[in-house]
Amino acid sequence: MNSSIVKKIVDVLRFTVGCIRWILMVFVFGLLCYSIFAVVSALIPISEEPFSAKDSLLYDVYLLKSGPHTDFLVQVKTNVHDWSIDFPYSNNANPDTSLSWIAIGWGDKNFYMNTPTWADLTVITAVSAATGLGTAGIHASYYFNVPTDRPTIRLQLTRNQYTRLCAYVSRSLVADENGKRVMLQPLLAAVNFDYDRYYDAHGRYSMIHTCNTWINNGLKASGQRACLWTGFAEGIFYQYER
Repeated sequence: MNSSIVKKIVDVLRFTVGCIRWILMVFVFGLLCYSIFAVVSALIPISEEPFSAKDSLLYDVYLLKSGPHTDFLVQVKTNVHDWSIDFPYSNNANPDTSLSWIAIGWGDKNFYMNTPTWADLTVITAVSAATGLGTAGIHASYYFNVPTDRPTIRLQLTRNQYTRLCAYVSRSLVADENGKRVMLQPLLAAVNFDYDRYYDAHGRYSMIHTCNTWINNGLKASGQRACLWTGFAEGIFYQYER
């Protein structure tokens, strides 16, 4: 082989290796910065609003942790809001109207639609979610009682605070021309269970705005203790367990 051709091949290989090395260095540095920011900002608390003597009627709201994900768990019907209007019982495979609690969580639509379990997570779905390339959805799951098989935190909100939380969640939901919430149809039947469904939502999931960031922002909107910022459930639960 001609020596000049060999030299060009060697130069190309050196250039390629150099580029890969720089890409890896930038990725590792970025991941390190993100990790430091995530830890520090999660440790910085946002204090809850003080109660006043007139706040005698309180509304129970739970933070429900399922693996790395957090939901708001609220009563389906109160004198402030009826969530069965947004998420009709009739949409569920089992339209049992005796279910009195509902868990509401926000997340990446593609993940919701195509990932029944963490074992089904693909690289494409993970990269899309991390980089904000996809759109968002709301997962609404009905319960008979407050679950006891996973970590929960009980909050008590005043009427004004709970009204603000309901408004925050409602603003995240997409409505059609008739004002109805838009239900999503998963590509995999295994994604749906008897008492839950998925709905279209505003926003984009990313490493900066995760499902737990959405919960944390809801806590801030309703005057509850929160992190300065967090992308992880551990940050939220740290603020309430310390």
